[in-house]
Amino acid sequence: MRAVVIGSGIGGLLTSSFLSKNGHEVTVLEKAPYVGGRFTNLDYRGFGLSTGAFHMLPHGEDGPLAYLLKLLGANVTIVNSNPKGMIFYEGKTFHYRDGWKYLGWRERARAMKLLADVKRNKLPSGEEAEMSGREWIRERIGDNEFVDLFIKSFLGWADSVLDVPAGELAREIKAALKWGGPGLVKGGCKAITGELAKITEESGGKVLTRKKVVEIDVDAKRVITADGDELSYDILISNVGIKETVELIGRDNFDRDYLKRVDSLRPSEGIKYNVALKGKPRIGNTVVFTLDTERINGYNEPSSLSPELAPEGHTLVMLHHALQSRNVKAEQRKGIEDIYRIFPNLDEEGEILLIQTYLDGNPVNRVANGQIVDDFPISDVYIVGDAYKLPGGIEVEGIALGVMRTLERLGLGSFSEWYL
Repeated sequence: MRAVVIGSGIGGLLTSSFLSKNGHEVTVLEKAPYVGGRFTNLDYRGFGLSTGAFHMLPHGEDGPLAYLLKLLGANVTIVNSNPKGMIFYEGKTFHYRDGWKYLGWRERARAMKLLADVKRNKLPSGEEAEMSGREWIRERIGDNEFVDLFIKSFLGWADSVLDVPAGELAREIKAALKWGGPGLVKGGCKAITGELAKITEESGGKVLTRKKVVEIDVDAKRVITADGDELSYDILISNVGIKETVELIGRDNFDRDYLKRVDSLRPSEGIKYNVALKGKPRIGNTVVFTLDTERINGYNEPSSLSPELAPEGHTLVMLHHALQSRNVKAEQRKGIEDIYRIFPNLDEEGEILLIQTYLDGNPVNRVANGQIVDDFPISDVYIVGDAYKLPGGIEVEGIALGVMRTLERLGLGSFSEWYL
């Protein structure tokens, strides 16, 4: 069967790889001059920055994305973080396990019970599932400032929002207990998307850049590009978002209730700061959750695993915060103040290389975690990518879970044991 994939982000390329390896005639259409979308490398002043993600997978070599890569035989190296995480609090950076000392004995007992309940799949349901996740934590553990700041930092780093419904937060905690902490990708994001493009092409598929899709004719089952090409399909995979796909098809092809749900979906937005520090890595292959900050939620050091991502004698640091207002300049100022709080000697030890802001048509996620996304209502059209992440799926792991669901619907595997 003929499959057309719109967009060469991680979701589109994962799906195209499985389709092409299973004998489908696959064509990937990418509007940019490069493949990978927000999951590839950006060369800047000798540093290997990223177009979006942090060269890191939320669950390292044990998560759903790594599993799909193994099924494809992808030549990608992922190294789990050690420790799984660190915390910056009260001016000090320490192992995440040392955070327990900020809880009283009663709070520790309640926290252990909560973790045990989540591990046994005793998750919030009904009205409790819809309540604020941070409020749910306070009700279960107690009104502990350290715990609330940690959850806020975790959600800002992982989801680029500062709160999610309790049902979503519980599943993200379950995912961390089940699959462990993060891991860096050797060579950065491009190592994965480049390999997936290679697998697609070596299996007979085509990956075409500078091919912007301007219309989808679902009656004739064809896709029309800006340069006038028309491609017929039996299966259409869209990696450009739900709202965007609806617009390409035409809103008059959907009923009012569905359009209302689509219009209510909100993205997650944030700012990423790329910092160059002189000398060797400070923290290595891990992530630091920043609790002492006003905006920054966390940071990592991708060049600790891949020295080629920084010039010799330098370390690349990536920091991120969830956008809290539409005043981007004010948000950036607060983020920069936080960077100097974390690295007080930055002017002597390095510099801020580049600030990347993700909002409007280029958000962190087209659909923020914790929102219910229905299956697409038009036959033979499937949504993948950051607009179709299954519950509990953080960042690209959520994208991988969504691809699993799509592959199942296409009869290309069974992945039920991965769903949260």
